Amino acid sequence: MMFSWKWLVVSILLSHFKCALCAMEPVLIVHGGAGTVSEDRIPGKLRGVTLAAKVGYQVLARNGSVLEAVEQAVRIMEADRFFNAGYGSALNVEGDVEMDASIMDGATKATGSLSGLRDLLHPISLARDVMEHSGHNFLIGEGLVSFALDRGFRFLDPPGQLVTQYAKDALEEWKASDQSYRSGEGGTVGAVAIDAHGNVAAATSTGGVTGKRVGRVGDTPIIGSGTYADNALGAVSLTGDGDIIMKVCLAFDVLRTAQLTERELQPVADELLDAMSAALGGTAGLVALDRAGNVAVAHNSLQMSWAYQRGDTVAYGASKHDFNLMPATDSPFASPEGEL
Repeated sequence: MMFSWKWLVVSILLSHFKCALCAMEPVLIVHGGAGTVSEDRIPGKLRGVTLAAKVGYQVLARNGSVLEAVEQAVRIMEADRFFNAGYGSALNVEGDVEMDASIMDGATKATGSLSGLRDLLHPISLARDVMEHSGHNFLIGEGLVSFALDRGFRFLDPPGQLVTQYAKDALEEWKASDQSYRSGEGGTVGAVAIDAHGNVAAATSTGGVTGKRVGRVGDTPIIGSGTYADNALGAVSLTGDGDIIMKVCLAFDVLRTAQLTERELQPVADELLDAMSAALGGTAGLVALDRAGNVAVAHNSLQMSWAYQRGDTVAYGASKHDFNLMPATDSPFASPEGEL
């Protein structure tokens, strides 16, 4: 009997050792929106995405959940005027901010989405509360506001504090132009992550498009179009021409096609983005992780700021073939005075 117990202990120890060897390396990747970005705004976007990637990754490094990691990463960009989410959101035709957001847990398929939100700095945190406490997947309008207040969220008073001068100027330029929804910088922010156990999550937040009609909903809060996460497939967050992205359910399509064809995410994402644009017009971008933690960064817009941290290294870029590496301890991008 003693001999058997010794072998049982050895077997357990070997099992734990094998699990340690097979542990996934955590990764967190973010995007700061696909579109056409002026040169003077690129440093601000790169600063923001690298900071967001580091903040989100630190959650994983402390054994926090992937949901917490993507939420915290997105919150960084929602508070940064260089991004079209939270503070800095694009304005609708009446000059107001209306925001959409969604979050998804790859382990449980739980989702939380919202649309048309005003005067709340962090829509992504409310989206997570919708997922975990509302009993539903998607809330809008008065019901969303009532739920937020019940959950202790505080709306900005007086209203309109999320409006930036850059957003005002962009709206005036749009009104003076041919009023194309595909003009301007674009936006949306997002994050995807995988932890050491192979759990994935995705989160996306946006102010929409400049000059949109009041009540317009884009792809961001629609699960399978702007956001998707499944431990068996991976996780993805989209940005770009949302009215087109939602027609092809691009988030789910990228992950499912890669699985069915047994191909890597990167070429699949590149091909599906180009196929969408060829068939329907517009441009888009995405960041994604497969279930093994392999990273994909794809966009057919002129720019898309992005960054990811794996271990002690941060990768980042903005244009199509831009790929840079730096130690996670470096901070090469200076913050404008008075800004996050």
